[in-house]
Amino acid sequence: IDLRVNNTTIRDQFLWDIGNLESDPEEFARTLCDDLNITDPEVGPAIAVCIREQLYEIASQTVSAMREAKMSKKRRAPEFASNSKAMNNAVDMFKYFGSKGSVIRKRKEWYLYEPVVDVVPKEEAAVVDAKEQLK
Repeated sequence: IDLRVNNTTIRDQFLWDIGNLESDPEEFARTLCDDLNITDPEVGPAIAVCIREQLYEIASQTVSAMREAKMSKKRRAPEFASNSKAMNNAVDMFKYFGSKGSVIRKRKEWYLYEPVVDVVPKEEAAVVDAKEQLK
């Protein structure tokens, strides 16, 4: 997540179990805001939307990869090659963790994954908005 809502900027990264249908982006966003003492009522819903957008992107990439696999089987291609991000990410994760690896972060690396929350004064936020509009 890397977003700015009003005068709050939040950057965070985490793993989401897309196989767990009980996972709720809205509940996660509320809990995250509570944990980080974010009081702006618009930040939580924006986080949930950001998560849902990323989940949608992963789902659509997975469907594309499945279609590619089906098409390659029909053509009897000797090997499966995919340009989709979802498939590449899965391959990268396997290369990184291997068959005996874990996605659980090591305690000494926790600081690398801490969320970053910046609350800037409204004047500074207005300046950033003006610069973004000029782009």
